[in-house]
Amino acid sequence: MSKTEKNDQKIYNSLTDHAASFVNIPIKEIEFDEELIKKYTSSGNFKDVDDFLRQIRQIRDDNVTKAGYLCFAKRNELFSNAVIKIARFDGNTVTKFIDRKNIESNLIVAIDVILEFIKKHINQGLIHHRSGKEEMKWDYPLDALKEAIINAILHRDYNDTGNIQIRVFEDWLEIWSPGALPKELDLDRILYEDRTILRNSNLAMIFQSLGLVDNWGTGFKRMNDACLENGNPEPIYSQKAGAFVVTMHKSILTASIEHPSH
Repeated sequence: MSKTEKNDQKIYNSLTDHAASFVNIPIKEIEFDEELIKKYTSSGNFKDVDDFLRQIRQIRDDNVTKAGYLCFAKRNELFSNAVIKIARFDGNTVTKFIDRKNIESNLIVAIDVILEFIKKHINQGLIHHRSGKEEMKWDYPLDALKEAIINAILHRDYNDTGNIQIRVFEDWLEIWSPGALPKELDLDRILYEDRTILRNSNLAMIFQSLGLVDNWGTGFKRMNDACLENGNPEPIYSQKAGAFVVTMHKSILTASIEHPSH
């Protein structure tokens, strides 16, 4: 690989450097997800897709940012490492697949696609409280799953050629996000140090403008609280093979009761 090719590859994969974060394709050749954009701009205060992207500062000189492309293109056809892989395995090992999917949509749509895949492979249980109240609970709290998925998308290292992987096993699930925690964050104190360090600031700005994140650094605490309230053990946060991994085990409330079909 020539020096020029190496430099091009570095620019192509980077989402953090604003000056080098544009897609090298004319914007008119990109098919954007207009339905998604309308969903988040229901007030209709933009004329067209170009106008919307300009309003959220994702176009410069008729070039769209890579973050804007990954969030609003109908299909990700440029960044293979931004494809998200999800699988349901037989039992508690990665030996045999029951179901799997590569998610090549934009990153915003991918959140709901991942949640629907997980819901297809986990159960709901009817919980009877002493007060007489009945409540349906999933094996995992959906709010905590969504928080973990968004964190994986926002904070992964996009210079890493690996993919986000969601591994659904019989008794637990894992969310693998390429890249280790920033050195300023202590894995052992992650629940007590409410700080956000943005690896991909432009991507985070888009998510914040859509109301998907708050950037207060409280996501880990919210995940913990949601799991405990749902009857799950606290999530396990670890670093493995250059990735940050969130592991959630099934709820003890739903593990031993009859599950209605879903």
